[in-house]
Amino acid sequence: MTAKVENYCLRKQSKAITVDEKTRACINCEWYEQYFRKNRGNVSAWIPTDCGYCILKDRRRKPLAQPCKEFDFGK
Repeated sequence: MTAKVENYCLRKQSKAITVDEKTRACINCEWYEQYFRKNRGNVSAWIPTDCGYCILKDRRRKPLAQPCKEFDFGK
């Protein structure tokens, strides 16, 4: 990777959304599995993507989607 690309990646700011652990959203459900991708660059890491997978319903879901009636906190 060239220095130009590395400098751009260092300046780039990421945005994050925090969700309270008691909020009924798919990301807090026991059945939700987050998708990850490999980090670009020279640092080895896994970055969460903007979607995931519902194991119970067997389909793709967004993390902030309205949960189904089988929603389970799992605790």
